[in-house]
Amino acid sequence: MYDWEVGDPVYSAWLRMRQAWEAMDKALEVELGKHQATLSQIDVLLILSSSKRPLSPGEIASFMFREKHSASALLTRMQKAGYVRKMRSKKDQRVVKIKMQPKGAELLSKAMPAAFGQAHRLLKSSLSPEEVKQLDTLMKKVRDGALRELGLKAEPLPANIDAEGLLAGIS
Repeated sequence: MYDWEVGDPVYSAWLRMRQAWEAMDKALEVELGKHQATLSQIDVLLILSSSKRPLSPGEIASFMFREKHSASALLTRMQKAGYVRKMRSKKDQRVVKIKMQPKGAELLSKAMPAAFGQAHRLLKSSLSPEEVKQLDTLMKKVRDGALRELGLKAEPLPANIDAEGLLAGIS
């Protein structure tokens, strides 16, 4: 990877943000590969493990900021692998809910500490606690600006999602 030096500070920041994400994503990919898992699979399992009820494919797509058809294809592959189960409503066959299976819970418990522990270490070894807070604040601003461009906004987590549960498997 090259360290691009360009005159425009906005473009430089954009390039570094992309490079940082790509480098961290590659490091996560390597760690998750040891468990034959992808970041998208772990995202789905993490969301399901933090939910107090089974979720619809549309809800999962929304959490992942993905198109519904993309999330649905991922869920189909995960069901074939035995990580999740699609359940149809007895009242309305069009309604589908996703439930994590024991094999998915096992994958999550093995992969989360390795992958996200590494991400945690990378940030902590590169930035001071104050800088981590600054980065978080700045990334929220960038995310919210991008969402505004799309006519969207970040919403609080729904009541059925346990925010602290998102972190439970990482430590």
